[in-house]
Amino acid sequence: MIEKIQIKEVASYDSTGIEVNLSKINYIYGSNGTGKTTISELLRNGDNQKFSSCNIEGKQGSLDFDLFVYNRNFVQENFSIHKNIKGIFTLGKESTEILALIDGKLKDAEKHQDRIGNLENNIKQKKEQLEILKTSFINQCWNLKQRYDESFKEAFTGLRNNREKFMERCLNEAANNNSQLFTIEELKNRVESVFNSPQEKVGVIPIIDYDSSLENQSIFKTKIIGKKDIDVAKLISKLNISDWVQQGHRHMEDTDGICPFCQQELPISFKEKLDEYFDETYSEHIQTLNSSIEKYKSDTLGLFERYKFLVNEDTPFVNKEKIASLFEIMNSTFKENIQLLERKSIEPSRSIELNSITSYLEQIKSEVEQANVQISELNRVIDNIKEEKERLIKDIWRFIVEENKSNYENYISNVGRETTALEGMKRSQDGQKDHKKRLEEEAIELQNQLTSVLPSIHEINTLLKSFGFTNFQLAESDEQGNYKIVRENGEDANETLSEGEKTFITFLYFYQLINGSNDQDKVNTARVVVIDDPISSLDSNILFMVSNLINNLKKKVRSRDSNFKQLIILTHNVYFHKEVSFNKGMGNKRQPDETFWIIRKTGNISHISGYEENPIKNSYELLWKELRENPNSITTPNIMRRILENYFKFFGNVDVNEIVEGFPDEDKVVCNSLLSWANDGSHHVNDDLYVDSNQEQNTIYLEVFRRIFINSNHESHFNMMMGKIESEVEENSANDEANKEIQEALAQVAATQE
Repeated sequence: MIEKIQIKEVASYDSTGIEVNLSKINYIYGSNGTGKTTISELLRNGDNQKFSSCNIEGKQGSLDFDLFVYNRNFVQENFSIHKNIKGIFTLGKESTEILALIDGKLKDAEKHQDRIGNLENNIKQKKEQLEILKTSFINQCWNLKQRYDESFKEAFTGLRNNREKFMERCLNEAANNNSQLFTIEELKNRVESVFNSPQEKVGVIPIIDYDSSLENQSIFKTKIIGKKDIDVAKLISKLNISDWVQQGHRHMEDTDGICPFCQQELPISFKEKLDEYFDETYSEHIQTLNSSIEKYKSDTLGLFERYKFLVNEDTPFVNKEKIASLFEIMNSTFKENIQLLERKSIEPSRSIELNSITSYLEQIKSEVEQANVQISELNRVIDNIKEEKERLIKDIWRFIVEENKSNYENYISNVGRETTALEGMKRSQDGQKDHKKRLEEEAIELQNQLTSVLPSIHEINTLLKSFGFTNFQLAESDEQGNYKIVRENGEDANETLSEGEKTFITFLYFYQLINGSNDQDKVNTARVVVIDDPISSLDSNILFMVSNLINNLKKKVRSRDSNFKQLIILTHNVYFHKEVSFNKGMGNKRQPDETFWIIRKTGNISHISGYEENPIKNSYELLWKELRENPNSITTPNIMRRILENYFKFFGNVDVNEIVEGFPDEDKVVCNSLLSWANDGSHHVNDDLYVDSNQEQNTIYLEVFRRIFINSNHESHFNMMMGKIESEVEENSANDEANKEIQEALAQVAATQE
């Protein structure tokens, strides 16, 4: 059943549009051009692109029914000239046993459909649970992204603004990334070299080369003194004045035998003894000492000079502050050693030991070696920058996978469990669908034994004859399963039908169609019926016939066991509206399963209004209301006259006097008396002095008034308008059923507008 229709941005409906909430039976009234056909076309052809802004909502979201729409396009499509009419398949009446089997299989199929619906709800809930798990995992992955985004933004390129894509990458990497696991510090260092360092190669730092043996030369520890077997040697040694004597010896050359210190005359041969004491060996030692001191100075100063760039320049990967501190310590040590060596040079007999700079130099060498390793890596990376970036990104994602391991395992476990349950439900649902399909196919096979287009031909032809259309009928076409319209002699009548005839037979075809189907396998489906102005080209008597058929359809819609679920009627005809919307004993009150609407167009824009009661009223109805409620009024003659004239004139220019001629002789006087009284009251104002309206007289004439309707076979209309309840008579034969529909149609004459 359709619960709601929304129409906008099509035809005369603006961007706001209208919204129509529907019930079982719905009446929509509107003048021509107000937008009724747009509604019926939406229902008939809602998937058309022009209705893209419109919407049809089913009850509880379901639209599981067949929709039948009668409007002018239905007429054009089904009754074009030179075109056979597609046949209507209906169930035959030959075998109640087969019908019972069909009904049983369809009921079983409905049970499977209920199970399918329950499974659908469970599947929906399970999918929602999976979505909740997915959303939670997305958030967990995104938290990791935010935590490491600043450090690893290059690896997250293309994913930094998309939570779901980032999560999908996490899933993919967790399943496929088996790279070596690095620490975050290692990865950050590589990011620095691969992504953030200059893309130019850096020269390797020269290897530090220093002979540490220069600090440990034996000459520095050797006490350099003169020859020991000279007689003065003992005294010099005892007084430990070798260095002092050696200084004096250097100055004796130009003193002419005078002591350079005390200026006294030196003993004979004293110089020779000193020369012998400071012999060639002593001189060699002194020479060795001096050269060793010089080499130590030059080599150490050369070291400082070669590597001062480590302190003065910014060299990649070098801890400049640490190197500078070490060089400062070495320079201070070197200066201390120079002081020791200078003393040794003045006092060769001293034994000295230099402070070593080797330990500090080793630290510098270690820093340089580490820097060179990184420089070599940088240069290698620059040579293979593309491959290095790919490798680093893969290693970063391996790190992310490890960080996300517990979240991933929980997610995979939970999703696996829920997915297994979901797949089980889907398999069960597919099984139910297969069972339902099998039952429906079996029902169709049984229906094929019963369904035929011939009963529809018979039903439509019976209705045509009952309604007085005897000059044409339907016949089975040469094309199997189709109809054609023929004259009594068998000639094709399609091209010679009047608009009224074509419209009427089209409606009869539609009326039969909704009770069957153009498809053999759809004769028992649930259905919603939409009827849009079926009496546009019909005369008044056919109007009542069509109205009667629709009223019978209303009963089917209201029946609990019927496959008719809903009826929507659109019309611009007041009389037709009154006929199909009249409810016995309720006047204009709305039944709980009805809705009433009026469409109006203002400023070329269509609007719709709903009503709590039937909004269509006319003077004809008001005449009957006055007669019912105040039959003793002085205006009663005029009311009766207007009712008779309106009713029988509208019905077909029937002369009431001719109806009177059909009365028995004994009743003609009474009838003529009534007509004379009514006509007398219709031409002048009655004067209370001459007219005395009493209850007894009014009762007599009201009975005559009623008998006029009875003798014209319109008693049903009299009873309906006077608010009486008439009994329904069931007929057995199909022909009698058709006659009954005619009689009821004639009985429910619409209110005419004076």
